[in-house]
Amino acid sequence: EVLLDSHIDPLDIQKNSPPYDPVRDWKLPPDDVVRAVIEKRVKPTRKRASPVFFSTDSTGQRRRGVSQVPSNDRAPLLIVGNHQLFGQDLGMIISELLEQRNIVPRGLAHPTVAEGLLRGEQEVRSQRRRYEFGEDLRFEGDLFQMFGAVKVSPRNFFRLLQTNQTALLFPGGVREALHGKGEDYKLFWPEKTDFVRVAARFNATIVPLSAIGAADSATIIADANELVKLPFGLGENLSNFSNSIAAARFDAKDNEEETFIPPLALPKPLPARHYFLFGRSFDASLIDPSNKDACDEVYKEIKSEVQQGIDALLEARKDDPYAFDGLKRSSYQRFYGKDPPTFPLSSLSKSRSNRNQ
Repeated sequence: EVLLDSHIDPLDIQKNSPPYDPVRDWKLPPDDVVRAVIEKRVKPTRKRASPVFFSTDSTGQRRRGVSQVPSNDRAPLLIVGNHQLFGQDLGMIISELLEQRNIVPRGLAHPTVAEGLLRGEQEVRSQRRRYEFGEDLRFEGDLFQMFGAVKVSPRNFFRLLQTNQTALLFPGGVREALHGKGEDYKLFWPEKTDFVRVAARFNATIVPLSAIGAADSATIIADANELVKLPFGLGENLSNFSNSIAAARFDAKDNEEETFIPPLALPKPLPARHYFLFGRSFDASLIDPSNKDACDEVYKEIKSEVQQGIDALLEARKDDPYAFDGLKRSSYQRFYGKDPPTFPLSSLSKSRSNRNQ
């Protein structure tokens, strides 16, 4: 690897090789590197947030864990969910699917985060070596690249499904991840239904994902609407910065719906418990991609399934005595050596979707 990354190329191997393709050529790091990343980056978050995962079977019944999440053995998989505050739950989602189901979800990252994702195979190898030698990564975006994230674009999304991979998509994008006061767990999805049509073209299985916990783990002191009103030119500078950021949606006319100004938020000493619910899946092979009305209807159903999942989790966690008491959770972990129990499955309402898996 060191020789490959050097400028020594007597046989012109690099010169005559096709350019690195982040969609087709990317591979998951070796098992020891994956374990090292999870141990160092994900396990501390798990310990604080005590995440609980649920999935949904073909009848709409909920099950503990991710056993009901379909695999992409025969068809590509598209996981579509709500984006939590600052996207701080990504590591927990990806590692859970990797460890429990050997599903490798490839995130579609915002252009700003993805600026470093096009550095090629050499950078991917150097990242792995840094972890193998116990070195820390310079930027969190390096982890995104190491675990398969690509820049969100119609082409990349198309090719992920075309090559029978698993895509992880948050239609609400920046608007949801950097939401404001009073907007906890609200969906800000665009009107376009493009992801349904592409999924139908490649007979993908669409899995809705609902998540809560991040918004309850921080207090927003000032959101974007308040920050742009700051005096002494501060607000104007923030607004100009946001307008200079490339929009994630290629056909966006402006950045009004994707204001890239993180809210000023104060994290709570101990986060709220995080809950994840994979909803009832949709078989896109049953959809005609050329039928716009049918695609629109499925899009609404998927969005509704995500919202139902959020509402179901919010209601069910009322029965979890450890939902907001981080001190109580950590005491339980120290005493018993495991995460505390959560609400009973009977507290989680059944999926109301009429579609079959």
